[in-house]
Amino acid sequence: MLAKAFSCLLLAAAAVAQTPLGLEVVATGLFRPVLVTAPPNDLERIFIVEQVGRVRIVKNGVLLPTPFMDFAGLGQLDFGGERGLLGMAFHPDFDQNGEFYIFRNALPSVTVVVERYTVSAGNPDVADMNSQTLLLTQPGVFGNHNGGSVAFGADGYLYVSIGDGGSTGPSWPSDPFNYGQNGQSLLAKILRLDVDNPQPPLQYGIPASNPFAGDPTVLDEIWAIGVRNPWRCTFDRLTGDFYVADVGGLREEINFEPAGSPGGRNYGWSCMSGNNCTGLTVCTCFDPALTSPMHVYWPPSGGRAVIGGYVYRGCAIPDLRGSYFYADYVFDEIWSLRHNGTAVTQLTDRTGELVPPAPHMFTGITAFGEDAMGELYICNLSGEVYRIVPTGPAIVGVQTYGVGTPGCSGPHAMAAACTPVIGNPDFALTCNNAPASSLGLMAFADAPDVAGSDPLNVGLTVHLQVTASFFSIWAMSSDLSGEGSFSFAIPASQSLIGMQLYAQSIWAWDPAVCSPSLINWSSSPGLAFTVQP
Repeated sequence: MLAKAFSCLLLAAAAVAQTPLGLEVVATGLFRPVLVTAPPNDLERIFIVEQVGRVRIVKNGVLLPTPFMDFAGLGQLDFGGERGLLGMAFHPDFDQNGEFYIFRNALPSVTVVVERYTVSAGNPDVADMNSQTLLLTQPGVFGNHNGGSVAFGADGYLYVSIGDGGSTGPSWPSDPFNYGQNGQSLLAKILRLDVDNPQPPLQYGIPASNPFAGDPTVLDEIWAIGVRNPWRCTFDRLTGDFYVADVGGLREEINFEPAGSPGGRNYGWSCMSGNNCTGLTVCTCFDPALTSPMHVYWPPSGGRAVIGGYVYRGCAIPDLRGSYFYADYVFDEIWSLRHNGTAVTQLTDRTGELVPPAPHMFTGITAFGEDAMGELYICNLSGEVYRIVPTGPAIVGVQTYGVGTPGCSGPHAMAAACTPVIGNPDFALTCNNAPASSLGLMAFADAPDVAGSDPLNVGLTVHLQVTASFFSIWAMSSDLSGEGSFSFAIPASQSLIGMQLYAQSIWAWDPAVCSPSLINWSSSPGLAFTVQP
């Protein structure tokens, strides 16, 4: 009966209106932040990339004074306009190898480089600037339309987005040298590199599954062609789907590749911009061989510089999991949408609710970001970073039951810090009114004892079926205030969706203080949680 009740609760939660959203200030005083990222499973830090050539760390909510990286004074960074330090990606095994990758413009002017660095041996909050390994370099053209994304896919390969090199005034021609459709140039392309298995003299390998590997007309590194200025390309951390936001000027487009795509797509630039024919004859407009965008917008209904974001996979706003967030730089507008495999659904204007708290205001949204928990961030040109947060109740799939046995400080209360969602690296349970700075036990079972029983006849109420098919006990600890906590990772496996577990904590007390039961133990109420998608 209890399992059925929680299933009904889950269905009811899915039917309610979306959680109201707001913005929380994370850091201020930065210089052109253009990305927020974090190493896998690093729950203490976020890394903020500043276009001027620094990477800053916010650790446990505090902006550290010493940059993680700083190119100032090294004479290596070309900064200005759309140029500078633009992208950063941590290796999937960063906690073992300390490797990360950056995308920047270097001298001589407008040159694009992708490099590998490692963290310093003596301080995990500072990079070793002498560990530089150049992966590839690409001469630029006019200094704009650099692209700038580096991101690891679920296949372990590094994806790199490079723009078409731009153009110059007064006429601002579109792709004047036709890099978009030129397979012999890395400009206007998305690359796919094997950074773990270099093929000398290259500092990277060419995956055998790259779509153009062995094709003499297209460079082996290329994954996709026909992009203009793919400023942010990101992966859905749960599904592996690939989102490519391509700045178009008059037609802003978002492209979608499902996980497992063989690549080789041609997104149509420069004969097409979004779903619009440019009039250029470098390819054939609306040719079936071209891949149409997932979503397009343009004036007067939108803006003219799309800022690609991420698919939300955090636990703080469960009803928005699976929603892709993006923005427009010129008009500071923010939207979310979903892709159901064939079409865009739930296109929602978020501009009115995602407003910086006073006295802050947007002066140009430059980028989104994602932390290790999957929570999302927004970067502002004037130097602020905000986190998207719920402004109303948002935890679903969690319910307490029973009463337990009160301790010396009163009845306990069990709670979850956020919704139990698949892929959450740190699902945390808490219990109050525990003995200060002490050890206790957290027990789990796949069947509850709702009414409670005293199987040992010692006056301790148990709310789990101790004879259940699954029963496990773990040590936990409390802090100085008497709040106990226990956390664990929920694997990113869709087979876990709907799984129900029941938890209860128990605490030992000093009999000189009080005796909650014959064996001096107290117990919390039970807590039931249902794993969410």
